[in-house]
Amino acid sequence: MKNVYSVKDKLNLFLLATGVFCFGVILPDSLSDHTKLVHFSAHFGMSFLLALCSYLFCTIKLRVSKAQSYIILITATLLIGVSYKYWEIASQGTFARFSFSTAIELTGAMTSMSQNLSGLFAAMLLIEGLVDRNLIMSVLKSSDLQTGPASYLGNHSENKHPGAMQGHLHGGSIPLSRNMPLGGNMPLGGSMPIGSRFSPEASEN
Repeated sequence: MKNVYSVKDKLNLFLLATGVFCFGVILPDSLSDHTKLVHFSAHFGMSFLLALCSYLFCTIKLRVSKAQSYIILITATLLIGVSYKYWEIASQGTFARFSFSTAIELTGAMTSMSQNLSGLFAAMLLIEGLVDRNLIMSVLKSSDLQTGPASYLGNHSENKHPGAMQGHLHGGSIPLSRNMPLGGNMPLGGSMPIGSRFSPEASEN
């Protein structure tokens, strides 16, 4: 922990954990009864899942930066949460019977948004504490080992030249060139001089 996380990183993790607890438990009073606990679980779980999936999709699939991924996941999570709550209130006809502020207060919209923020902070806490440092980097590094179907091109000096695979058979190299004739002799101890009885010219005779 001390070797991996700096003081700034630890402070960020502490603030995110505090936000999860305050917006999820203290402010909405989620643990007071069973109904509020179920309501908290639904909003917290969906926001957490949506934010985490959005980050993984943006980082792994789209390969966008971390800052842009955070902007996308925060915007998507909050917009979907607000849209769902507005549809829920409108479908019950609450806006037709009460004013907008009264309908928001009676339906507990602010409580739901607070729980959505708690799930969002929890997803960011997991990303900062584990995903961004371990899982994402391991996926990005493993993707560099394969550049095409049935190919292995790592970050080694032997694989820096496309179309050629240099090996260590008998101390020589095995060039795989498109111009090499099929069925020709492949030197195993280094390249053979022209005129040798093992050269392709000699084999044709």
